[in-house]
Amino acid sequence: MKKLHCILCILLAFTLLPLTCCHVHAAETEGIIRVLLTRLNLTDTVSLALDGSYTLQDISFQRGSKLTVSSKTGTLMVYYEGMALNAGKTLTLKRHRTEEGKENGIRFNGIYELHPGDLVLSVQNGMIRAVLHAPVEEYLLGVVPYEMSDSFPLEALKAQAITARTYALRKVGSSADYDVVDNTNDQAYMGIKAENKRAAQAIAETAGLCGVYKGKLAECFYSASNGGQTELVEHVWGAGDYGYFKMTDDPYDLENPESIVMKATLPKTVSDIKALGALGTILIDEISEPLDSKGFDAQKGYTITGIERIVLQSPLFPDTPSRLMTEAVFTLKVQGYRFADEEEEELSMFADPEPTSIPSDSAQKSTPATASVTVKLPVFSVVEDALSLSVNVTDNELITVTEKDDHFLFESRRYGHGVGMSQRGAQWMAGQYGKDCKEILAFYYPGMELKQYSYSFKMPAAVSSEFLATPGPAATPTPRPTPVALKSTPAPSERMVVVDQIGVTSYLNLRAEDNTSSGVLRQLYYGQKLYVTKDLGAWLKVRLDDLEGYVMTEFVSAVE
Repeated sequence: MKKLHCILCILLAFTLLPLTCCHVHAAETEGIIRVLLTRLNLTDTVSLALDGSYTLQDISFQRGSKLTVSSKTGTLMVYYEGMALNAGKTLTLKRHRTEEGKENGIRFNGIYELHPGDLVLSVQNGMIRAVLHAPVEEYLLGVVPYEMSDSFPLEALKAQAITARTYALRKVGSSADYDVVDNTNDQAYMGIKAENKRAAQAIAETAGLCGVYKGKLAECFYSASNGGQTELVEHVWGAGDYGYFKMTDDPYDLENPESIVMKATLPKTVSDIKALGALGTILIDEISEPLDSKGFDAQKGYTITGIERIVLQSPLFPDTPSRLMTEAVFTLKVQGYRFADEEEEELSMFADPEPTSIPSDSAQKSTPATASVTVKLPVFSVVEDALSLSVNVTDNELITVTEKDDHFLFESRRYGHGVGMSQRGAQWMAGQYGKDCKEILAFYYPGMELKQYSYSFKMPAAVSSEFLATPGPAATPTPRPTPVALKSTPAPSERMVVVDQIGVTSYLNLRAEDNTSSGVLRQLYYGQKLYVTKDLGAWLKVRLDDLEGYVMTEFVSAVE
């Protein structure tokens, strides 16, 4: 899993009883999730492969149809099989029922993942904006194997499916034209891969199952790894009705070897300050003041020769059992030079004769001495940064220090906010301890009750085979000139091509340069012949008698 700073909600109901499954009074919802697609990074042009049954206005498309949609003119232009349709500022590709077991969705820009559902495209700041309207169970096929891995135990994936389903349904209506985004601001949605069979099984076997809390949709957050202790919602996002969360130690996350741990060591005996890395410079600066108060000679300097003790203290949330410590206390062995006090000088048989004038500080004598010095450093972000212990973008890692024979071991854990279900904990509970999804959810959300949901949405009827046999009524073309006859003859190095890889009612742009952003010199119609002066691979430099420009190679054929 990549960095998961993701949040997830679940329908919960508070009770003192263990997690139970409640099928009475099953709730009904439309079951459609509107997903704002941001991961596709759409620009002003998108290619759509309709791997299913779709209609646009009164036009139907056969399975496998390929459309190009452009917003370059400020409106949505749809190009298909020689047809050019101005769809205005918004268009909807509506999905219909198709044969059982066949794909029924859209692929964007040649990518492998299938996106099932209706597709609404609009123009925003000159670019194409896409919102997918997907039935929640199909939406989950593009979420569960990315929030967890498809290789996770089935029961862990079931727990993920229940929480993801609940989160999505809870978000319905939260924004004007979409419910969730496809990134970790909500939960990762990346489309469907047929090979994610275990996740698909988990979704199917928990279909419609959600949680309730006090009869309402309630937030139930989760993260990749909590570091061995669950966090409270109010510590992360503020106050609310979150009685179904507890701060508790999580041995499952802690035991899982796949939970992220950052480690660092500090030697007990320090022969070279460089052995302490960046922390050495910080500690040297911190010990100067206490050593000055002990009468050490700052001009001769001092060095750290060892570490006697390290203690982490001061929990960020002292009114809870939180192990999120904010202060590191170092007890250090230090060697330097200390000034002799007056009594020592008077009693010393080796004392110099009494000076005739008061000596300056620089004239004072100092002798080698050692001392034990205690300094305190902030864990965040001084110690964390110096020892490279950062796991999160926020300062919430659970850091521990363990004394070994010859060194101190620092370990830093927690990937994500730590609230609610730990995905690594769920993985370990299911895989190593044989816990089922209900037991997993009961551990992370005490008092949760499961409830069955049904969906009222019905997909539009299949389009008749007769209707699908053709693309439907094409846009009426405006009168256009016929192809221009070439008057000149080709040079010995030139060859002839014809524009024939476009629709008979469409046209090909002759551009000033070999890119789609350059100016259009002329529109070339089906059957137009051209002389090729230079082959650039994807583009050809051509001439139409005295007019020279560039066309894309894929739209022309050689004239024998």
